[in-house]
Amino acid sequence: MDDEEVVAEAPKLFAIVQEDAEDGWVAAWGLDFGDGTAEVTGPEGGPGLRISTTSAERALWYFAIDKTARARLVWVERAEEVMREHQSVT
Repeated sequence: MDDEEVVAEAPKLFAIVQEDAEDGWVAAWGLDFGDGTAEVTGPEGGPGLRISTTSAERALWYFAIDKTARARLVWVERAEEVMREHQSVT
């Protein structure tokens, strides 16, 4: 498998951003695997928020329940080159 194939299979990174009248913040980070599964965690990681759902759009729904802040989905695309770091285990 070459690097381009790996990149093509990679899950898509997204953020759930919440905004009120004064401020905005990343409420969660997620990975959408494109096969009907998405995993979401709080912005700091760790043992706090964890959601398994069917898509990034469905994850957004959980945050839209809070009527004190508007929630929106942001897809994160990285324009960085794939780093080739070849390692082997012997």
